[in-house]
Amino acid sequence: MLNRRHIRTKVIQSIYSNSVELLDHSTLKTYITKSSSTTLDLLYCMIDFIKEINMHFNNIESKKFSCSFVSQNPYFFFFNKLNQKKFKRKQIINWDLNLNYISDIQSDFIELNKKYVESKKDDNESKLKFFIESYSDIIAESNLLYEFLEDQNINWVNDFPYVNSFIIKNIEKIDLQNPNSFHLPSLYDYQDEVKFGQDLFNNILANNEELKDHLVGRTPNWDSERIAKIDYAILITSIAELLYFPTIPPKVTINEYIEIAKEFSSPSSGKFINGVIDNLIKDLTDKGLIVKTGRGLIS
Repeated sequence: MLNRRHIRTKVIQSIYSNSVELLDHSTLKTYITKSSSTTLDLLYCMIDFIKEINMHFNNIESKKFSCSFVSQNPYFFFFNKLNQKKFKRKQIINWDLNLNYISDIQSDFIELNKKYVESKKDDNESKLKFFIESYSDIIAESNLLYEFLEDQNINWVNDFPYVNSFIIKNIEKIDLQNPNSFHLPSLYDYQDEVKFGQDLFNNILANNEELKDHLVGRTPNWDSERIAKIDYAILITSIAELLYFPTIPPKVTINEYIEIAKEFSSPSSGKFINGVIDNLIKDLTDKGLIVKTGRGLIS
């Protein structure tokens, strides 16, 4: 869930949201660790949301109404058996006090349930498909829920797709009889990724002026005031990675930041970022500033 691309976006987001010169560096030594912890908070909040959905449909079950592919679905019920105690959460949502976010999507669940009932398939394979379809197309697509999560923590906007993918990917692998078959992560599982992100962030903080100097004259058709702020943050972060991480191939760096630019900036940003970084790599390598070590890398 917390892969290096996700971590890179956290670093870029922090640079984009703040003026580096004005940041209190003493409070930022564990910034990426704290930011990564909030990602896990969101995961556990979404697991709680799944449990609340299952409980809700069980509570409204009657002789005249049943949404059995939720209330009697072992894949929904499975989340009630998970032991979430090993991760110390900083943020918890009491979904029992926020049932309007379930009410908002209730009719969509009922409609999807009707489709599956009419298919006359009631095996576990069908119930797994229902869970995945309802999570992907109903829960993850709820605008009301998305806005609520954004209000709870602005960083969750970028975390939401990663958390959703993690849940769907792992539910497909579980043994319904074994709660431990769904891996509940802690920060320890991502210590290498978090360290990479914190080191990258710290290098930007320590070398901000130098990194900015490397951009001077690199964008002849764009002055610094005209470059989109997010593109500027992407460029600064990519230069730091090129200069201070000798084991990461330049090709990996350039591809990662092009994809990030496509996702988080304008449609033309990928091409713009590609051109700037490509020229930077050539020039900084010629000057001996980019030194890569390891198999298949520049030495």
